[in-house]
Amino acid sequence: MPAVALSRAGARAVESGPGGEDLAAGTWQRLEALPDPRSPQGRIYPLPCLIAVAVCAFTAAGNDRLTAVGQWTRRASQQDLARLRAPWDPVAGRYRAPDEKTIRVVLDRLEPRALTRALLGPRRRRRRGGPPAGARDYRARRAAQETKALARGRLRAVAVDGKTSRGARRGDGTRVHLLGVAEHGGRLLDHLEIDVKHNETSHFAELLASLDLAGAVVTFDALHTVRANLDWLAAEKNGQYIAVVKANQPLLYARVKALPWRQVPAGSLTRDAGHGRLETRTLKTAHVKGLDFPGARQAIKITRWRQDTATGKISRQTVYAITSLASAQATAADLARLVREHWTIEAHHHIRDVTFTEDTAASRTGCGPANLATIRAAIIAAIKDAGYLHIPEGRRDHTTPAEALCLHGLD
Repeated sequence: MPAVALSRAGARAVESGPGGEDLAAGTWQRLEALPDPRSPQGRIYPLPCLIAVAVCAFTAAGNDRLTAVGQWTRRASQQDLARLRAPWDPVAGRYRAPDEKTIRVVLDRLEPRALTRALLGPRRRRRRGGPPAGARDYRARRAAQETKALARGRLRAVAVDGKTSRGARRGDGTRVHLLGVAEHGGRLLDHLEIDVKHNETSHFAELLASLDLAGAVVTFDALHTVRANLDWLAAEKNGQYIAVVKANQPLLYARVKALPWRQVPAGSLTRDAGHGRLETRTLKTAHVKGLDFPGARQAIKITRWRQDTATGKISRQTVYAITSLASAQATAADLARLVREHWTIEAHHHIRDVTFTEDTAASRTGCGPANLATIRAAIIAAIKDAGYLHIPEGRRDHTTPAEALCLHGLD
């Protein structure tokens, strides 16, 4: 695809909302609004320039560490540095290129939630149609993705889940742990760093407070099935939920498990093959009263049978859940899809670990780990918006500075 076409596509991805409407600010405007953590004295590089360099450098295939950012910047031409709004050196008669340490210090000090709002703000949904020039077609997968996108449009949902960066250890020996929220489909909306995993529940409201959740369904694992959080979700955010029920809520678990499920017909049955196994899932729902849990209207029983295609071994798993959705708001098939698609936030985490090697990244000082995770999430979103089904393929197609600039609408 010509650079001009990429430039226009990148600009549309930044400047247009889901329905084609203009957004309040584009990429540069959002970056310019960031609070600069540096002292005004001695500043050489504008903050938007340093963030743009980091985003474009990490887009390139193989650039998974801050040391690679310096190498990428040294390869950038004077034209690319001008487009990145690097400062002009009148003595040398050229644009100055920031080094790795300058960018590292800024990312360590920059307020993570501010960077999240700037880079993970509203963007254009992925364009419909065929793949970008040079990308593989994957027609069946693309068609399946379009079908899922239509279903998500009818009933919006977000997933909450935590992720531990195993290679990033603080001075006290603890690992960096991020609690994130993503749309069903994998687009990260926000995340924040917490001290340890078992404290996720106390940050549930803080994470979701800035999001518009009116009418949206929030999915999460059993750790977040906490009365106070669900009370807040219903009263303050006017949201719905599907909550997995396990032994951390023993009375609720016992009551849901004791329902006469044998008398309830299966409302949804799906079969899938892949990853070396055959999987059959059935879902039953039952309207219930007196569960004594905020807004609970239905109980759900999910049974999964999995057969290993190599050994023939069959395993069975039963999961119970409750939801504030009535049958008139969501069918059994809708509930099955929502429960199934909760894994898309885990798929997003998997991409960051495998494609960007985040799980082995040793950056651990200040706000660096959270800000680097935000940059990786922004790159994933931009590549998906460009029409790629696989992130590594999109990174390989945008390795040069000019290509990365166009992809992110920074030209």
